Amino acid sequence: MNLFKSFSIALLSSLLLFFTSCEVDQETLNETTREQQDIPKDIIQKLEKAGFHTHEGLSKVEDGYVVEYDIFLTEEEIYELANQNIENNSKHYRTNNLVSGTRTIRVYVDPALGSFVRSATDQALQRYNAQNLRLTFSRTTNASSNDIRIMAASNTALDGSFASAGFPKNGRPHNLIRMNTSFYGGSNRLGNTVTVIAHEIGHCIGFRHTDYANRAFSGCPGGGNEGQGEYGAIHIPGTPTTFAVANSWMLACIGREVNRPFIASDRTALQRLYARTPPPVSPVPFYRFYNSSRVNHYYSTSRSTPGGYRYEGVQCKIYNQQVPGTVPLYRFYNSSAVNHFYQQSRSTPAGYRYEGVAGYVFRSGGNGRIPLYRYYNSSAVNHFYTTNRSEGNNAAGYTYEGVAGYVLR
Repeated sequence: MNLFKSFSIALLSSLLLFFTSCEVDQETLNETTREQQDIPKDIIQKLEKAGFHTHEGLSKVEDGYVVEYDIFLTEEEIYELANQNIENNSKHYRTNNLVSGTRTIRVYVDPALGSFVRSATDQALQRYNAQNLRLTFSRTTNASSNDIRIMAASNTALDGSFASAGFPKNGRPHNLIRMNTSFYGGSNRLGNTVTVIAHEIGHCIGFRHTDYANRAFSGCPGGGNEGQGEYGAIHIPGTPTTFAVANSWMLACIGREVNRPFIASDRTALQRLYARTPPPVSPVPFYRFYNSSRVNHYYSTSRSTPGGYRYEGVQCKIYNQQVPGTVPLYRFYNSSAVNHFYQQSRSTPAGYRYEGVAGYVFRSGGNGRIPLYRYYNSSAVNHFYTTNRSEGNNAAGYTYEGVAGYVLR
């Protein structure tokens, strides 16, 4: 997502040996640092919580923010991503939102970008279509009826980046890719054009960077982790557990003449998310943690123990993707009372803030399903969830409040 900035000629000649995969203009970086001083602290904090790198490549645009040089997010999307808590510690990553259904995605190219970019777009779409996914890509000349628009943008508007895009929403791909006319269009013929377009389409359908854990892997100046390992990026099962593999099309940075067709693990990631026949979804552990000093129970599909909490084992199994018969189990948090609350209703209780979907549970009982009971201690202001009715009934000070949902052992 922080794809690609441009070195000045002087810097390029002196630093070529050190940064062969990512091109950055130092003057632009300095300007970016100055721009970030005007960005609200809560926006920066939420971006970091959602797993984004904010020390460079963050700028305010008219209707939102661009982060990591090439990802556009509205303020609403930033808040949504910050409230997700999903484990990720491996190579290929996706966002919490994907493109739904089997569909044809029509891609429009701004005529101002010229024939070379149109040809490169056709090649990028061919790369995706060769994977036989449930998403089919085609280029359209209809400027008013399309799913993704690839539009010309100035170097200033893109803060020196090669291109930018956003994430899917409501089951549809992000509808805009902006390409820098300082690099693309006119007589420009960069060797990375096909890969840049394929990369940005990757973001539009829900992919994060493969070198999420260490952007230095692809030569990004400053390197670093793009954020907390448990927020905003979900590991794609079946892909390598090393943090990055050379030549992936979703590496964070790239050189001007670098071309990255899909490698084996890229194809695995694409098939895992968008195969015509999706692989079966398996339940995952729902871990329980407890903060004794604050008297608060916390439950998550992530095994990572939050600060101040102790691990209390696997409470049950739920799903981290929706399957037939399941409904979301929403998580809320009351910071003044230090209490996490889980329920099937999206309606936020008074005094709480919404923290996203903790997982998916069954609405009713059935074969292999067991109740997840909810208890409440009004003195400690603590909700307690357990599949063991005896444990709940014997917990001093707790009152039974019913079944939060049905889960698996």
